[in-house]
Amino acid sequence: MKKITFLASMLAFTGASFAQSQRLPLLEEFTQASCGPCAAANPTLNALLSANAAPNTVKTDSLKYQTSWPGVDTMNAQNASEVATRVSYYGVTGVPDIEYDGTVISGGAPGQLTQTVINNEYAATSPFTVNLSHSFSADYDSVFITMDITCTQAVSGPLKAHVALVEREIHFATAPGSNGEKDFYSIMRKMYPNASGTTLATTWTVGQTQTLTFADAIPSY
Repeated sequence: MKKITFLASMLAFTGASFAQSQRLPLLEEFTQASCGPCAAANPTLNALLSANAAPNTVKTDSLKYQTSWPGVDTMNAQNASEVATRVSYYGVTGVPDIEYDGTVISGGAPGQLTQTVINNEYAATSPFTVNLSHSFSADYDSVFITMDITCTQAVSGPLKAHVALVEREIHFATAPGSNGEKDFYSIMRKMYPNASGTTLATTWTVGQTQTLTFADAIPSY
């Protein structure tokens, strides 16, 4: 069985708050199996992410998008359209490219993410608590996802909820591209309901809740 997990992120683009929930910062990386600089940067980046994940103190999470350029990438071919939506959203023009917590690092090289940056973002709080759970059908061909959102500090502004299916580890016997990489981590495989996310209310008060549910087939790759 593939090692898949689900990742949720709340993105707030405007508004100010004095939040009360623990923040789990999110790294989004655009990378590619035929990108030489990606192969050079990813080992250090992956080591840093691993140092901030279980069984250590979990201070950050990651989501990797395999792009359609500069060369061949079989993982991109399996979900090219949703990757393209995220590329367009951030205006990505080259890889590797990282976005950390939406705007803290935007359009930067992976080396810009440091332990200090992670610590600073982890120390900041969030106006939401998000709990994500999932179950599978008996034959593991479908997944059922529940996302419970609770506001812990009044906040306003354009808000969206994003849910992604992540394949935590992919190990190839032969490199799937031309840069020699065989080991890939936290690869985005599907987004629910799609890569544009779910639009939420623009104004939230303390204690306000919303539950999102999704049911879909496991990708056939």
